[in-house]
Amino acid sequence: MSSVQECMKLLLRRGFQRTVVHDAVARVNAVMFRRLWRGTNETVLAYSESEALAYRVREGDVDLADPFVVDPDVSLWQRGGEFLDVAGELLELPPAPGHSAFEAS
Repeated sequence: MSSVQECMKLLLRRGFQRTVVHDAVARVNAVMFRRLWRGTNETVLAYSESEALAYRVREGDVDLADPFVVDPDVSLWQRGGEFLDVAGELLELPPAPGHSAFEAS
């Protein structure tokens, strides 16, 4: 199994949902991994092994109709590059400001 496949399985185990989406501007399909966690939307868009985009925004700042466009003014974190790099960086991020990795008691 390739490292890319292992990373995709890890994303799924970490609560991401996988869908195939079409980028009308670039005229290509991408595999999108998205999860919503405590009001924060985290997304990885994989065009190929060598081209991907990952970002984190507040839940209200995501445009579900066009996940390919992220306003830099509302992005909490954003990276482009190779799939393994950007997905790995997103998974290693600490919880977003104001969020905790632990449930409130």
